[in-house]
Amino acid sequence: MSEQAKVLERIRRLMALGTRNSNPHEAARAVRLAQRLMQRHGLTADMLSLSEVSESVCQGLSSNADKVPAWLSSLATVVCMATGSRCWFGWYIHTSLQGVNSVRRALHFYGFNERPEVANYIFAVLQRQLKVATDAHMAGYRKRRILIGTLRRRADQFREGWVAGVWQVLQSFAPTDGENVVLKRWLGQRHSGETLRELNVRNAGRCRGDRLAREKGFLTGRETELHQGIGGAQAPRQITAQENVHD
Repeated sequence: MSEQAKVLERIRRLMALGTRNSNPHEAARAVRLAQRLMQRHGLTADMLSLSEVSESVCQGLSSNADKVPAWLSSLATVVCMATGSRCWFGWYIHTSLQGVNSVRRALHFYGFNERPEVANYIFAVLQRQLKVATDAHMAGYRKRRILIGTLRRRADQFREGWVAGVWQVLQSFAPTDGENVVLKRWLGQRHSGETLRELNVRNAGRCRGDRLAREKGFLTGRETELHQGIGGAQAPRQITAQENVHD
């Protein structure tokens, strides 16, 4: 841990002691010590808040397209809403075992303390659950003579419905107004000198049987359950679904 990180951690402990201590004299002393440390090291309250924001990157997304499928974007949004995090889609260079480089999609979660790590975990597990559910649903069409384009649209319709169903079993956890201000400032510093453009999203196409596929996706997604880990609020969550796939 760097010297500045140690100082920031000590300041956070002192501020916490100052706000939670029932003894007014000890509380005031802790706050004064924290303020002196901040002045000595040239730290401001904004810098202290920004230091509490972390980032967690999820690679290996189901799609590497420039136009992100709506269901993938929605899944990221649902996870952010459930964990009090924020995110953006980016790119990274992937090198295969054969030494071949390719550009792939990455999903960056950011937020306070452990929230991005929890969001990354939940997203990865839900993405795997969605793949299992989609494969099981599409298996019913294998023996039918259906155009490939129609199959792809039905799969996308199922996925969009599944994500909507998953949201029914998750609770919204929105950052406070103060946290949103800090997160916006952090994002601006994180991408200083870069241009963030609006995400290009591809919605599921219409096709014969699209409504039924979406409804089945919704019902399957709604049966997904989110359980809190034994380790408490900061532990990764465990996802279980109807297909009895566990993580």
